[in-house]
Amino acid sequence: MRTKLAMLILAVAAVLSPAALRAQGLVAIQNYSADFRNEEPLSFSMSANSGYDMLKYKSPTSQYGNIESWYAQLGAGTAYTHADKTTPYSFSLEGSVLEYVKGVPTYGSTFYNGRATFNFEHQFSERLKMSNNFYLTYGTNPNSAFGYGATSALWNGQFLYGYNNFNVSYAWSPRFSTTTSYTFDGITYENSAVATSQDRYSHLGAQQIAYKVSQRTSLTAEYRYRMTNYTRSRFQNYHSHYALGGVDHAWSENMSGSARAGAEFFENSTVSKVRPYAEAAINYSVAQQTQLRWFTMLGFNGALLGSYTNSYGVNTGIQVNHNVSKRLSLNGGASYAHSTLSGGPLPDQRQDAVFINAGIGYQLMDNVNLNANYSFSTQLSNNPAVEFNRNRVSVGATATF
Repeated sequence: MRTKLAMLILAVAAVLSPAALRAQGLVAIQNYSADFRNEEPLSFSMSANSGYDMLKYKSPTSQYGNIESWYAQLGAGTAYTHADKTTPYSFSLEGSVLEYVKGVPTYGSTFYNGRATFNFEHQFSERLKMSNNFYLTYGTNPNSAFGYGATSALWNGQFLYGYNNFNVSYAWSPRFSTTTSYTFDGITYENSAVATSQDRYSHLGAQQIAYKVSQRTSLTAEYRYRMTNYTRSRFQNYHSHYALGGVDHAWSENMSGSARAGAEFFENSTVSKVRPYAEAAINYSVAQQTQLRWFTMLGFNGALLGSYTNSYGVNTGIQVNHNVSKRLSLNGGASYAHSTLSGGPLPDQRQDAVFINAGIGYQLMDNVNLNANYSFSTQLSNNPAVEFNRNRVSVGATATF
């Protein structure tokens, strides 16, 4: 049985940088911009880390076997940010090879991971702006971040997940503006048994109207339409209409937040439901010293339904990175997810998942960083087959050129 609920526990296994909270495909209000405030020259990195992974299921099966193994990982990457006033852009590429000494039941011992991002904006005039955010990852079971809305904490083998958001905003007056956006995302798994119920792609169109009531606060009204198609289990196909109101507020140059709330009209081949929908996000950043990101979402989620036709619940997570000194840095985070999967031949399935991570970095040299990380995740359910506890530790180093 697949679970969508523990998606908050996921991350790309190619860990070439400290854990960061992202929300591709999960919280739409975060899709509209990237951070181009600081010019970053072209850089290259090489990383190596090793650790121990212990994952124990309450009821191990041939599909979900326990993992108790040392592992090692080697990776490389490159990144660049051009902070131009008219057309800023940034890109990054990362790749790694992950080797489990004792292997992973069903899936082998060697896994490959990669990630590519490309973000840009263009200011046509003081009123008209366009931006695009692209994300693509090829990986396997996650370890230290969360929020993609794409894959599961259960070990499901290698997957390819892609996401792209394009939007255009226009200021009709100093106070009144509109934003039109289109988002595409999709996922596919290499394992055919997993792919049967998990492979899908989604289209999301949105029209937002904003009215600035002050220099720091804007009120919004928004309509969205989402259509999700499963490539091998079409009975799960669904579409949703959203009617939302919200607010965007900047407490200072360093801290801003957004919230949306309203109704979601969900429909598939078997059910038609109306439920409350809400999402919120807060970003806090002080130069290169402290960064905090938080998001939450309440609503339907069509990802990872397994044999069910719909799932409704709440997901929330926070991640903090802090530079104690020029050499010492700390990072940590926590997330929680609750959901009920319903529809289909089986009884409703309730799931609760918790993920906690903590790490420390030390700048040994100007271009060499040492790091140590620990993460704990657990999942509770009325289906014992998907209940588990997982502990994962690692130590490593990254060199940047």
